[in-house]
Amino acid sequence: MNPLYVVALSPPALAVLYGCWFAYSYKYHTARVHVPWRQFVTRMILMVDCFVWEYVCGVERKLHFSQCKKDRTGLTDDEGLATYKKHKKIMWTACPHHLLIPSFAFAFKAERDKIHARMGVNLDEIFTAAASILFYIPIIRDIVITLGGRVASPEVLNDMKMFALAPGGIHEMIRQEEKADKIFLRTGFIRFAIKKQLDITPIYLFDENSVYKPLSNLPKSLVTFQRYCHRKFGIGFSMWKGRWDIPFNPIPYPCEYLVGVGKPIPIDLVKGVEDEDEAIEILMEKYVAEVERLFKELQKESGRRGDVKLEVERLMRRAERQGGKAGKKKGD
Repeated sequence: MNPLYVVALSPPALAVLYGCWFAYSYKYHTARVHVPWRQFVTRMILMVDCFVWEYVCGVERKLHFSQCKKDRTGLTDDEGLATYKKHKKIMWTACPHHLLIPSFAFAFKAERDKIHARMGVNLDEIFTAAASILFYIPIIRDIVITLGGRVASPEVLNDMKMFALAPGGIHEMIRQEEKADKIFLRTGFIRFAIKKQLDITPIYLFDENSVYKPLSNLPKSLVTFQRYCHRKFGIGFSMWKGRWDIPFNPIPYPCEYLVGVGKPIPIDLVKGVEDEDEAIEILMEKYVAEVERLFKELQKESGRRGDVKLEVERLMRRAERQGGKAGKKKGD
């Protein structure tokens, strides 16, 4: 073998090369434009993704639009999809959050089937808010920024017309159960939607806990460590089992992976409401009601998961928690 190849492929040389690439692509952590290589990579992802998930693993993925009918061919009707066109600025919110791996290529599949165009959505304007820690893990960060992931911070999302996020974040990811879809909600995403005048559209990942099932009955020490990493370092890691009930098995259970897109909640519902807390409560009630309605609709649509319950829990903001602690000490 040519000595030059040996030197070029040595770990130190590869580390230097990746360091240069990291420095070059770092700007895309917060950029409001997609990476130049997105089109090429998405085509490759679609080919590999469809082959692996659908043909090898037997996971059939489907989109269900709540306010749309289906024509005789089984495709969603254009008239129903056109109702989304009037919502020019949308925050897409996905729940429950577990591994999210099977859902990665949904945007690309929708692009291939021209669903975005039929909805009046410009793909160049859509990004995904992701945990900042993901942008510092080699390879993972490259996948995230290529798929349109950007740092989940108000500063980055401020000027974006459309973006997707998981309101429950890591807190929700590490608390899933096999027989319960657990949704955790803080008011931050509602507060941001009010500030930027964004309509809110719930997306329900109906089989997120079926393709890879959350591990139950974990040792208390492991749960404590898992939550400590989240609290201290902002790192989350799921405990799951794959096919044949093997822990951390990357092969999923063969099943239908159904994703439901709910009815947009117009921000105009709180137009004229001067008290922000009151406006947040109005929108939060509408949001929870739509998530619950969508969950039941998907159960009826698929005829499955009737033994799974939905649990929605409101979480306090950090300032509220700190204020409560301070008040308690003062009262003591």
